[in-house]
Amino acid sequence: MKNNALLDEKPLVDSYLNRGPRPLSSFSFVSLFAWCDFFDFEFKVINGCLCIFARGDQGCFLYLPPLGNNFDSSTLDSAFEHMSKGKSPRPVNRIENIPENLLSAFAPGRYNQYSKPAEYLYRKEDLIALKGNAYKSQRHDCNFFMAHHGTHSFGPYTDADFGPCMDLYERWADNRAKASTDEIYLSMLQENRLVHARLLKFWEPLGLVARVLKADGKIIGYTFGFSVDENTFCVYAEIADLKIQGAAAYMFKSFCADGQLKDFSRINTMDDFAMPNVARAKQAYHPSGLIASYTVSLKKEDH
Repeated sequence: MKNNALLDEKPLVDSYLNRGPRPLSSFSFVSLFAWCDFFDFEFKVINGCLCIFARGDQGCFLYLPPLGNNFDSSTLDSAFEHMSKGKSPRPVNRIENIPENLLSAFAPGRYNQYSKPAEYLYRKEDLIALKGNAYKSQRHDCNFFMAHHGTHSFGPYTDADFGPCMDLYERWADNRAKASTDEIYLSMLQENRLVHARLLKFWEPLGLVARVLKADGKIIGYTFGFSVDENTFCVYAEIADLKIQGAAAYMFKSFCADGQLKDFSRINTMDDFAMPNVARAKQAYHPSGLIASYTVSLKKEDH
């Protein structure tokens, strides 16, 4: 199920997401839609719960724990049985993106539990004010950018910005690739070419808040995100010209201060992909908390 066909399922997914808390950024249709170039998604209601299956070359998994009513062991049994059908190799069958408050539903005696990289949560006012010694470096970067780019602007993304933004991504990704030999990171750069293109192309029906940073009339950065819940906004992507000092810091601060984010008190920047350099960058903004996430699979005796 691709593109517009998957968009048709947005009302269904949203209706189930709205029935309970959305602790992780993955509890969003945007997060789901981002990966439709890589997986075929299937939606199945089991015991009153919506199960979102993602099937790809390596098999099938449940993208989120069952949504809606409180699920029980029979719901999980049915979900794993459904995952094992077809050509999917059973060892990859699993349930992803499980928040800590639901982990107790997966008894350790029957399920393997794996901790995933946690998501970073910040107080929005801290990211806007950048007060004190803790944010000295970020203030310097923002001030440097403003001092050297007096003709800059930060404003709404439009469809006409798609080409320049993707050109910027290509330059950014190529520069990042030259500086890394990590195969996982290099693969992520390739995957995100498709992810960013898909989300920027369908930003409007997805309800994304997207912005571009320009200097001398040229796009030197773009960022976009979405509402996780009534208090939390997720900054999903941020790409800035690596040759322009302070552009990324200035864009992040400006996005947090954007009028369309005025009703949110918290900013979620997702996880660090277990990469030390990404973790250092996110820790440098002093998160107010980390949100745990887990994956579970059936133990061997249950296969």
